[in-house]
Amino acid sequence: MFSNIGPFEAVALGVVIMALYVVPSVIAFRRRHPQRLLVLAVNLVFGCTLVGWAVALHLATRSAPARSQPA
Repeated sequence: MFSNIGPFEAVALGVVIMALYVVPSVIAFRRRHPQRLLVLAVNLVFGCTLVGWAVALHLATRSAPARSQPA
């Protein structure tokens, strides 16, 4: 399948894969999610598995828990 891939195509494919790999972290940091460091850690450590990447994406896209106001 990839036997005829050239150096330009290999670099382009690597850039696309890396961009998709960090999508959950980018989403969490852009949304200023309170647990963005957790999302980053899960993404970096377990993101190479599809399940870990999906968990990081779920954490990044869920709404932040509401903080109660002191009375």
